[in-house]
Amino acid sequence: MSGVTNNRFYGARSWREAKPVVLHPRFFDGFRDFLDGRPFDYRGLDGWPLLDQHRYENGRELAAECRAAGIVVRWGDRKRVPRGLKELVAGRARRREGPRRPLRSAGRPRDCRSG
Repeated sequence: MSGVTNNRFYGARSWREAKPVVLHPRFFDGFRDFLDGRPFDYRGLDGWPLLDQHRYENGRELAAECRAAGIVVRWGDRKRVPRGLKELVAGRARRREGPRRPLRSAGRPRDCRSG
């Protein structure tokens, strides 16, 4: 799919919204692959559905963020998210602001008459 980006995947605003993403099998694979030092294999992702590709990349990105921040995460069972990782993701989701509403006057012509 040409021109498709991860920008259409908006971030969760609660742990309830984030949990299915974190528990996705490809998210776990990406997270573990990064921590285990495996290089990113672009050709290996070619046959995967688009959502799986995004989740794998999301997992690698979060693992990289954890490493850069000095957060040690030991995650061995995909179905059991470690407390520290859950707190990190849930805290980020809570801090994310809701979607902005368009201005009421947006798109409407203003009355430009003077005097």
